[in-house]
Amino acid sequence: MSQATPPARHYAVRRVNPFEGVLQVVETSSARAYSPNGRIWQVQVLAQRPDHTWRSFSDVSPIEQFFNFGLWDATAGLQKIPANPVMDIGAMTAAAGELTAALRSLLKTLPFPLIDNHECWATDYHGAPVALLAATEDAGVMPDIRVGRWQATRIADHGFVSGALLARNIPATGDLGPRQHAEQLERQVRQLGQHKAWFQRLPDGSGIRLGPAGDDAPQPAETFPALGLKTDWKDDTARELALDYLAWRAPRLLLLQGIDDEQRRWLERHACRQAIELAAVFTLIPRILDHHAIEAARVEARLRKARR
Repeated sequence: MSQATPPARHYAVRRVNPFEGVLQVVETSSARAYSPNGRIWQVQVLAQRPDHTWRSFSDVSPIEQFFNFGLWDATAGLQKIPANPVMDIGAMTAAAGELTAALRSLLKTLPFPLIDNHECWATDYHGAPVALLAATEDAGVMPDIRVGRWQATRIADHGFVSGALLARNIPATGDLGPRQHAEQLERQVRQLGQHKAWFQRLPDGSGIRLGPAGDDAPQPAETFPALGLKTDWKDDTARELALDYLAWRAPRLLLLQGIDDEQRRWLERHACRQAIELAAVFTLIPRILDHHAIEAARVEARLRKARR
């Protein structure tokens, strides 16, 4: 009697530093798929590296790794990419088919629950979190994660412009480069958040500091900036710059699952001003307060795309 196939594991993790949204993941024992928008999925299959097929008589154990196998969506199905013919294409195809069948049945449950509850924060001299640097669901990999300085955007992304800085005659592009506003925010975080600390976040939002300096007393949920960046800066310019950044990131921040109604309403208002970006991630928004405004933004996105 054959054993039942174990159910596919499905979950979500945040893409942080810089924050780029929430990644949805589906895993079986031999394949996985991930998507930043819930529509187009990158499918990877676990297989032996091709170089081991030439070592049939070697004592070296075969090395398995994930290989990109194709892109999948619910309408077009799996669009495979060319694979090395030396590999076991039949087995890879079967593994991909099992995964995509599970994936199709899970689409109606999107977005998946976030599980990356171990977080590394830049902290101030009091130990209070300033900006989120990394997140993982596996405490065992924390020592292996290289945590760098906080980034507002990727180096090649010049899209962030702060209205607060423009009002103070600070241009977004100048002698220092094309991302001056992002760099000013990064310096602001770096000056205050000079330390790093790992925390385990609990279901109620509180967090236990990990490592030698940690203790068993959880820090309350309100200690942790819900959107990943401190907003209660003492200086007006610093505070407005941080808020401008979060407003710019609003479509992707709407994908977070633990934010209250006041924050979600603020994000929705700013996200609707970025209709195309909002429409791109709409499938993964866990909760909507102003359905009329969000739907109007989606209609605007469709009209703008039609004019292109």
